[in-house]
Amino acid sequence: MGGNAFAAFLSASAFPRLPPPVYQSVKARLLPRISECYTWVGVPREAPEKNDHGDLDFIVSDPKHPHTSFVPHDVVKQLIGAEHVIPMEGNRTSNYAVPIQPGDWSQVGLLSLEREKRQISEEGRIYYQVDVHVCTDKDEWDRIIFFHSYGDLGMILGLMARNNGLHLGVNGLKLPDQPNPPFNLSSSFDEICQFLGLSLPDFHKGFTTKHEVFEWATSMKYFDPRHFRTNGQGITKVKADRTMYAEFVDWVARNHPPTQDLPDVPQEALVSRIREEALKFFKKQEEYKSVVAERSRRARLKEAFSGHQVRDWAQLGNYWRGAKLIMDEVRRRLGGEEGIYNFLKENSEEDLKAIVLQVQTDLASISRLCKPSGSFTDLTPIVHPEPSRRI
Repeated sequence: MGGNAFAAFLSASAFPRLPPPVYQSVKARLLPRISECYTWVGVPREAPEKNDHGDLDFIVSDPKHPHTSFVPHDVVKQLIGAEHVIPMEGNRTSNYAVPIQPGDWSQVGLLSLEREKRQISEEGRIYYQVDVHVCTDKDEWDRIIFFHSYGDLGMILGLMARNNGLHLGVNGLKLPDQPNPPFNLSSSFDEICQFLGLSLPDFHKGFTTKHEVFEWATSMKYFDPRHFRTNGQGITKVKADRTMYAEFVDWVARNHPPTQDLPDVPQEALVSRIREEALKFFKKQEEYKSVVAERSRRARLKEAFSGHQVRDWAQLGNYWRGAKLIMDEVRRRLGGEEGIYNFLKENSEEDLKAIVLQVQTDLASISRLCKPSGSFTDLTPIVHPEPSRRI
């Protein structure tokens, strides 16, 4: 979240960095206003020891009466006194430019700094950038508030999860399963933190320094300095401006160097064990087995009963419609895809080929009986005569 969304018509100097006292003052002023139209309104906890802030992010959900599915952008614009808005419909982030009134920063003893910022602005006016992200429901609101709290902590936890064969993001914890879609384990960060051995009371109590954040993150029960890496398969490259993330990487190198005191466990074996523990903890073992079995079934069917395979067996050349007609009839006779899969479990592909050829013969015969000569669908094999030989 963040960034100057108004660069198309306002200069970067029109949006000064906000000192913490100003940031807290604006947050305290605008939060009750936005709460007039949303049931759930919050701001992710700021990174500790942050010198200034670029913008203010509000996470909202559940519009209040008289609004139902959404609150019009003009309503929010008027409530917070914005001059400009970049509206985004639905479950997205809209950006508002709220003018900084002359003398606004005097309440926190920073009037001279405000005047300095106003003088260097190309427009002669300065603004707060206020971003309002609308969530679909309270569950999503909880997830976003958690994952975006304490600066780059969410990204740090995501990196540590990747190191252990898991995927942790704003939508929860998943099992990567490339090239297939990831398998969902949980979208509840209460459950996820319990599984990872992370203390939620400490998280909610708050952190006063970045080092406290780093200590909390590395209390994850699966953290192992020997397997800690910041690049490679499955790890997304992080932007250079993520300074807290970079500081964490350096902090780990200094404070948690790999040790030889512990027994060496191959990375593959470790990842396999963690994945099994995750499936067991979240009670997803049977569901995952079903997903794997279904994937295996589909792969087997694709290999043994594809359009190309049926076309080749029936020698139909490029007559793909004929192949489809045969496949539809085979499915009907054997009881659909599931019936074909069960047939292949007890029979060979040659047995399936025999059924395909029998269906081809039956359909060709029916076509000849039902339609005038020369107008039926020809499902007979295409025979290519051998070239004549010179004697």
